[in-house]
Amino acid sequence: MKKNRKFLIIGIVMLIVAVCFIIYALNNPQAGFNWSNSLTYGIYLGYVAATVIFIAKGLNNKE
Repeated sequence: MKKNRKFLIIGIVMLIVAVCFIIYALNNPQAGFNWSNSLTYGIYLGYVAATVIFIAKGLNNKE
């Protein structure tokens, strides 16, 4: 399996996990984290950035 394909698979799995988490979170509005919202948003932003990077790298065919 090519390296780009591995990145694409990891990115798609990360996207599926994010969608499942959003569905779970919307069905449980009482749940929360014990730290500030800015830290939570930073973690979310980092996860989204990593997902986009993995998918973009997986779709890049310059090898």
